[in-house]
Amino acid sequence: MSNYKNEFDYLIHLLKCVLTDEKPDEKPDSISFKRLFKLARDHSVANMAFYAVEQLSVQPEEPLFSEWSQLRDKDIVKDITQLSELEMIAAAFAEAGVRFLPLKGSILKNYYPQSDMRTMSDIDLLIDEENAEKVRDLLSELGYSCEEFGIDVHDVYFKPPVMNVEVHRQFFGTHGQEFIGVFDDAFAMCSPPEGFRYSFTDECFFAYVLSHTAKHYNDGGTGIRSIMDIWVYMKAKGASLNAEKACSMLDGSGLGELVRDFIKLSQIWFDGADTTEKYQKMTGYILSSGTYGTIENSVENRVQNGGKLHYLFRAMFPDFFYMKQTYPVLQKAPVLLPFCWLARLITKPLANRKETAEKLRVLMKRKKK
Repeated sequence: MSNYKNEFDYLIHLLKCVLTDEKPDEKPDSISFKRLFKLARDHSVANMAFYAVEQLSVQPEEPLFSEWSQLRDKDIVKDITQLSELEMIAAAFAEAGVRFLPLKGSILKNYYPQSDMRTMSDIDLLIDEENAEKVRDLLSELGYSCEEFGIDVHDVYFKPPVMNVEVHRQFFGTHGQEFIGVFDDAFAMCSPPEGFRYSFTDECFFAYVLSHTAKHYNDGGTGIRSIMDIWVYMKAKGASLNAEKACSMLDGSGLGELVRDFIKLSQIWFDGADTTEKYQKMTGYILSSGTYGTIENSVENRVQNGGKLHYLFRAMFPDFFYMKQTYPVLQKAPVLLPFCWLARLITKPLANRKETAEKLRVLMKRKKK
């Protein structure tokens, strides 16, 4: 049996066994199934890990085994629902003459042994901005309610019980601005389309995956699943993927080194490549982040980058780029910016009390340090 130092080491082993169709090693006595399940669930890989866990001779005791099994089964049903809905949306868009580009999870699912193993919280699509209202009508006809429209860079839709759809008009908003120039004309970065459904070329898709991971990493953090996505995609594409070409597309953002570090980290985790202190620190940060990052990491990162006073100033008075995404009226009347700042100062703390309280807690904790 290999020497697994902690739950993270063993979880990576289980995930790799699922990906490579190998029988997993038995769990060491020093590792807790309960802590293992919590870690996997926090990083949205519990359902995938269960495919390895159910092969073990010694399995989790009840009620944990049933809870884990039911989570996997629910994700299978959710996966079937999401993929079915995506095809209905695609058909509706095609009939209406709306071109679209599926993003992230709905594409990455195709490279896992089973699509349900790669969970996604929502379906992400890119459209031309001028089609936003037409898309709102189309999704309404399919039973979706519009939760947000014309705010930030994507519109948000929901259909009970589990369907969430984000329709992007641009790739990046306030976070990830470094990459805006790279993906200005995303449809031009695609292979010849199948009707109105577009697909990135391999290198462009990989560049998008890397940039999206970097965006989350530099904000509140990213999780195990993001690094696994990178490894899975590279393994699936093999020599046909020019990974360095994808990385070089992002060099102008100033984050070329970081995205290359993600590739190296994936090789350390899943190929057993040698690690260094740098990558050990990256691993620790990712473990603290959960699937989508944490408020604490977000505050810490921003304070470190600009100082506490700058963070507080920008929290109260965000820049114009952010404000015009939240208050679309500014696109036609920029002079209203001071009034929008005032409105935000009044409404933001009330609308996001828990988030505001957590940010203040982190700032006070830093003061005590």
